[in-house]
Amino acid sequence: MDLLPPIPPKSDDLRFRDLPHRSSFEGNGFGVVTRKGKKMFMDDSYVTDPCFDGSSKKSFFGVYDGHGDGKAVKYVADNLHKNVLEMMKNCKEGKEEKEEALKAAYLKTDRDFLEKDFKSGACCVTVLIQDQEIIVSNLGDCRAVLCRGGVAVALTSDHKAGREDERQRIKHQAWRVAGALAVSRSIGDADLKKKKWVIAEPETRVLEIEEDMEFLVIASDGLWDVVNNQEAVETVLKALPQGKTLRESEYENLIQGFDNLSPFPKRSRLSLVQEQKEVLPVESPKPEKESPDREIGTSASKSGTIKAACKKLVDMAVSKGSRDDITVMIVDLNRYKC
Repeated sequence: MDLLPPIPPKSDDLRFRDLPHRSSFEGNGFGVVTRKGKKMFMDDSYVTDPCFDGSSKKSFFGVYDGHGDGKAVKYVADNLHKNVLEMMKNCKEGKEEKEEALKAAYLKTDRDFLEKDFKSGACCVTVLIQDQEIIVSNLGDCRAVLCRGGVAVALTSDHKAGREDERQRIKHQAWRVAGALAVSRSIGDADLKKKKWVIAEPETRVLEIEEDMEFLVIASDGLWDVVNNQEAVETVLKALPQGKTLRESEYENLIQGFDNLSPFPKRSRLSLVQEQKEVLPVESPKPEKESPDREIGTSASKSGTIKAACKKLVDMAVSKGSRDDITVMIVDLNRYKC
């Protein structure tokens, strides 16, 4: 049976790992569920760092989809966030400067990986949240979608070989690059980089967080190949209690936890939760006993709304025929609003 490797002891909040058949994790304002597809090995990976650079108002999230021998996706999961942090440290306030910093981080990750002379590659989508801004970058067909007032807004555009501007760039009139690769941008893929058919320059978008922005769905193509953007957003909304935001639903779950565990009267428990609305639990859960179908998280979070919504999307993709690896991440944007 496949077992989840130990979590590296680099940070309580930072989580990146090789994934088993299925795993899930829920933190403060985000959740992730993954499922292995029909291939022999799991090629998806992800990173979550809700306290990026030690700040609770700065977060980094990434979903990565590998192809080939798996070395590229592991390298990206280990290093891309570090390069983003390094490039952003000296970045000025302007939008163009931030876009250039993300571009430099992606290109450095690609350059360093190519020096290792491996042949595999990886698609990426990353979201950096800081200073009331969302900075989203992507290579390939991983995607980030924003729910804004109940409407899905794609924050990335898939880099497919058949996309008209990509076909013009590579002068390749086919749906696959060199008849092999469906995406036209990635980390790695050394042989295709030599002819400049595949590049590692991301497309980056910077936008301010506004009141009607509710959450992000960040996922690999195992979801997006069979589930459209609006369908994904509506599925998450249906997973919430009627008329509740993700944050309100978490408060409700927390109250229910007090109801089940506390000996004090209900009125006192409710007052306690209300007094601590701005201090949601941030302690990282400890790993449970490993199993092939392992879920990671505290007992209180296992019924959490965000993780449940992630699972609904994964199950929907499977029911629609997805045979690929699937990674779904949901990020609640209410945490970042002033």
